[in-house]
Amino acid sequence: MTSHVMAPRRHRDQPWAMTTTQQTRTATTHDRRGITTPVAGPFLLADAAMTGVNGLAYAVAGGWLAGWFGAPETLVRSLGGFLLLVAAGVALLATRRPIPRRGVAALAALNIVWVVASLDYALLGGLTTIGVAWTVLQALVVGVFAAGQVWLARKG
Repeated sequence: MTSHVMAPRRHRDQPWAMTTTQQTRTATTHDRRGITTPVAGPFLLADAAMTGVNGLAYAVAGGWLAGWFGAPETLVRSLGGFLLLVAAGVALLATRRPIPRRGVAALAALNIVWVVASLDYALLGGLTTIGVAWTVLQALVVGVFAAGQVWLARKG
């Protein structure tokens, strides 16, 4: 972005002469209004895709998965619907230009809450061994996404 500033210059010989100055600002990947780092969009789209696949599986095969996990079917299906909504929101966020920092920060916070709740449920929810393993595994994956989102919100 280039801006020109006209300022009056007083000089003995020309009391009302004008001078110009020019300032140039280059676009950087750290923009206060949003995230412009090239990796941000694909990273968030990967999160949206994984969240969507998980949500679809929980919503469609909730009864079967509930038996494997040792969790109530209504919980698995409800989480599936929730994850589908989150996936749509993350996909929308990923396609904005620039990507809003506050949106990414909110997503990171949501993912951190998901990790804590998942680990808590894995320990206290009475899940099967497969259910505990799956819940911890998906919490780790979500934790990696949350860490990347925190980094994007702060530095990206």
